[in-house]
Amino acid sequence: MTLRGLLKTMATLVTGFYTVNKAHEEFSIPSSYSRIVARELGLQERELPRLLRGTGLPVEVLLAGDESRISGRQQLQVLANAREIGNADDFGLRLGRQLGPSSHGPIGYLALSSPDLRTALFSLRDFLPIRIPFALLEVHERDRWLRCGINFMLEAGAPERQMLLESFALVIQALVESFLGRRLTEALIRFEFSKPAYHRIYANYVHSPIEFDHGHSEVLIPAALLSELNPYGDAESYAAAREMCAGLLAQAPATALSMTDRVKRFLLAQPAGSVSEEDVARSLYVSKRTLARRLQAEGSGYRQIREGLLSEMAALHLRQGELTVESIAALLGYHDSANFRRAFRRWYGCSPQAFRRRGYMA
Repeated sequence: MTLRGLLKTMATLVTGFYTVNKAHEEFSIPSSYSRIVARELGLQERELPRLLRGTGLPVEVLLAGDESRISGRQQLQVLANAREIGNADDFGLRLGRQLGPSSHGPIGYLALSSPDLRTALFSLRDFLPIRIPFALLEVHERDRWLRCGINFMLEAGAPERQMLLESFALVIQALVESFLGRRLTEALIRFEFSKPAYHRIYANYVHSPIEFDHGHSEVLIPAALLSELNPYGDAESYAAAREMCAGLLAQAPATALSMTDRVKRFLLAQPAGSVSEEDVARSLYVSKRTLARRLQAEGSGYRQIREGLLSEMAALHLRQGELTVESIAALLGYHDSANFRRAFRRWYGCSPQAFRRRGYMA
């Protein structure tokens, strides 16, 4: 599927989303955001029920690999519980720091595949409702600025709304900084709420000037930055790589997941090579040793799962695409194509080029 085709498919999903949600206002949200909340709090398995108090949700929604969707009300309750558990008024900033582009699933990957920053921000505006249906992003250019505002269609208490607005500002900041390859210092962040008691720590999270007590919250980005080109290279290849991972992800069962299944789903949902065994264990709220013990009980292991996924993705790229071996190596997280070639020979007993020739002849 080309990037244009991916955009068309996602546009269809947006239309379908609005049709469904016009009839009811549950605002179905992926449980992955609540998992990010739990990880930021550093919770262990036994502590997870506290985060879900008052939601009626089972603990399983917080485990890696779960594909449940929860209501907007449940998400707000999770945020309220998190603020209480963490005993931190600044939890919105802490949470926002974790919401990089990849945390938004295919929407984030689409934004990062955009040819320039302007397209990325408009892509986020157009497709964010698929991921966070109660949030509508407003993006328009005026007076040498690109103004990014947010409307929440779900009534929230003042503390939860403030958390959401702080997180939103950091979502925009993270996307822009992904393109710039540096901190965004020349933007302007405006918040509708008054300066909080913890305002001095904003500098630890927000890299641009901040103003409070405005009529509405928005992030103003200098228009001069909008033509900043995508540093990730070939957008078509990147989108194709994400489509392939999504296809592999769909093959893993979404219910009654074993620990092996959960590790596979977590790895497939991240850019290849971007997470470690410690990251996987943390996503499951266990130690690295506990993860290894549970995988061993299932006749598996982290390295075995990771190598299996990498080898499968490498083979699919060679059979189905026209990417160079160097491009495939980069997509799979290998900084040196020679290391990829050695790994491939270990997996299949031949070079990637020889494997591709056999595939074409088959």
